[in-house]
Amino acid sequence: MRAVQLLPLFLLVSAISCSTPQAQVDPSQPQPPKTTLEVRNQKPLDFTMYVVDGTHRLRLGLVPGMSTRTFTIPHHLVNDRGSLRFQADTIGSEAVLTTDEELAVRPGDSVSLTLR
Repeated sequence: MRAVQLLPLFLLVSAISCSTPQAQVDPSQPQPPKTTLEVRNQKPLDFTMYVVDGTHRLRLGLVPGMSTRTFTIPHHLVNDRGSLRFQADTIGSEAVLTTDEELAVRPGDSVSLTLR
């Protein structure tokens, strides 16, 4: 009986300890411009989109078959000298599509990719 009573407390403490503190936003500092990736999926398959920065791969989200989605590229990956690759992994298949070359992406850019 005592274990059942302690379970909610344990779950609450676990959830609190896993949370990360939120960074304080300085209102006097201008926000960096939003950098976006628009993906037009002309295939019937669903894809998971990633942005690749060197050896680091970050998931952006899902693009269902025959649809278009727009993602925001995180600010920490975009800088004035940076270049990125984009990767599309099919869901339920081994196929992976990657941009052949690194693309120069600057803060505020809008990148558009079409999956054919």
